[in-house]
Order: sequence, then C-alpha cells, then structure tokens
Amino acid sequence: MSSSATVRRPYKQTEIYDQMVDEHNVFNSYVDFFVFSACVGYAKDRCETQNYKGDSEMLWMHFSNKDLYRAVAAAIAYQHHNDSEALINPELQLKTLTMYAAGGADILEAEFGDIKGNPTNAVLNYIQDWDDQEDNESRQTLLAEIMADFEEGA
Repeated sequence: MSSSATVRRPYKQTEIYDQMVDEHNVFNSYVDFFVFSACVGYAKDRCETQNYKGDSEMLWMHFSNKDLYRAVAAAIAYQHHNDSEALINPELQLKTLTMYAAGGADILEAEFGDIKGNPTNAVLNYIQDWDDQEDNESRQTLLAEIMADFEEGA
C-alpha cells in the first residue's frame, strides 16, 4: 500500500465540474464537487466500474485536513466492498469514490447541465427534495412497523 500522502487516482472531470465550481461557484473546489458527486452516485446506486477514469487526478492529500471527506470515503468504500480493510485503505477509498463520483457526475449533468444561469438554488432544491423523500420514506416505514405491531397485539 502506498503512503497516504502519495495516493492519487485519475478521475473523469466532466463539464459539470467546471459549471458548478468555476462558472457559478456553487462549490468552492473540485474536491468539494467530487465528494458531492460521489455521495450522489452512492445514494442513487450509480457506480461506474468501467468508464470512471479520466484525464484529471484526485489526490488523497486533499482529504488530509477534511475529516468529513475522509469519513465519507471510508463509509462508501466499506459499504461498497463490505470489507473492513476499506476503512483503513486510502487507495481503495479513493478508487471507490472515483467510481461513484463518475456516476454521480453523470446524474448531476443530466439534472443541471442545461440550466441557464446560476444553478445554486436548483442544487439546493435537489438536496432538499432528496432529504424530504428520505424523511417521507422513513416515516412510512415507521408507520407500517407501528401498524404491524398493533395488528399483532390485537
């Protein structure tokens, strides 16, 4: 295994990166958008195992002072590989994130790529809608469990 300071992976940086970071400043950096894209890819079960490499390079050292990003990388890698080694292997974590980031970027490109003007509000609404959907699903599941328990007791 490489020293974590030297871990790097090629990743597919599509036009949506430029749009979200450089053009509209929705995200502060490509690293921020990369992690967001990986989260979207993971949440939507979109992992690109073939077409995820590109001409850009993501360095693990960009994660060194970002505990949240390292936690996200470890969690996604662990869930994807179902192997505790993924929790301590930055190389595997970064590779896994690049696969999900490619899938997430494709989703975000389809969602926001043709928006005219600044997409900040659209991105915020997308996140809010996702959060509302998750809350509604968990409420429905909880309600169903309560009803099942009630029916068993009757």
